[in-house]
Amino acid sequence: MFQIHLWVGIALCLYILVIGVTGSILVFESELEHAAYPGLWRASEPLAGQPAVDLPEVVETVMKTYPGQQITAAYLPDREGNNFEVFVHKGERFRYVFIDANTGRIAGDINPDRSWLIWIIDLHFRLLGGRVGEILNGIGAAFLLLLCATGVVIWWAGLKHWTRGLKVDLSRSWRRINFDLHGAVGFWTLLILSMWAFTGVYFVWPKPIESFVNRFSSVASANPPKFIVPPRGNQPWADLHGMILSAQQSSPNAKFAGAFFPGSDKSALTLLMARAETRNFTQMDYVYFDPAAGRQLALWHRGINDTWGGRFVFWLSPLHFGYDWGLAIKILWAALGCALPLLSISGVLMYWNRSLGKRWTRLKAQTSRTENKVVLD
Repeated sequence: MFQIHLWVGIALCLYILVIGVTGSILVFESELEHAAYPGLWRASEPLAGQPAVDLPEVVETVMKTYPGQQITAAYLPDREGNNFEVFVHKGERFRYVFIDANTGRIAGDINPDRSWLIWIIDLHFRLLGGRVGEILNGIGAAFLLLLCATGVVIWWAGLKHWTRGLKVDLSRSWRRINFDLHGAVGFWTLLILSMWAFTGVYFVWPKPIESFVNRFSSVASANPPKFIVPPRGNQPWADLHGMILSAQQSSPNAKFAGAFFPGSDKSALTLLMARAETRNFTQMDYVYFDPAAGRQLALWHRGINDTWGGRFVFWLSPLHFGYDWGLAIKILWAALGCALPLLSISGVLMYWNRSLGKRWTRLKAQTSRTENKVVLD
């Protein structure tokens, strides 16, 4: 167990450091976006008698301004005084476009190639390597889970001495403090680190995990419904206003929050009806439409699960990110995320103290003797 923990830890020390730091940063993704681009989020002052801008008008403006590009998603302002947000893409390149909520004009856009925050997102989720990086991330998460399992076995010091591993004695030498710190931080963060590792594996390979859970309890309510969209071909879209009205009638207690647009002529238009906060996608009704016929295809009440299997799968995402429970939980999640780089650094120092430092001392002594011999000769 010790050897597995040691060598897996050495192999993953840089990965763990990067994932921990970037994860702690991304807990505050929304706040950082607003701070980085303050001029894009806030709408201009409303003019007296000016009608409110709606989503169909925003879509028309974006299509005229960015010809040849496809709209992926559009979100209504998440609070009063903010702008509409629209994602457009062409091939693998996309832009984040802001529409003034009071005038309907383009307020500006974000080029992901020049955004440090999007770079951090890509580093955390895909290690800057696309699908290959995503798979490597899943493998790294699986080995992190192995580190958690072997770590708790190594940490256990027996019934008489197990409480020693819960604290750090600052009166000892720095080597002992580093040793105690590694064990104590590992123990107190074991559950959340194991959860992050497991959910990291799930995000890369959800189907095998869901298939296993589904053997004992249905996970159907945690996933979008299945339906067939007739090929649209060159048919024009049905009236978007009418589909929005239909979605509001299907979810009368929710607020219209935005839309996911079809990526092909066999994909549905998804209208988002927020049951809670506008950007809380885990408490959202997803209303699916055939964009050509304007016919409602399905309704998914995400976050409402009637089986323990559905609840288990549903909670994996909000638990991993910690977005949905306010600032206090965000601060806690960010602080706990710092445990990963702390464990990585303290683990490397332990390896130095146990092995590499002694080898370095012997090498220096051997080099010194060789130099002295050369001088004497």
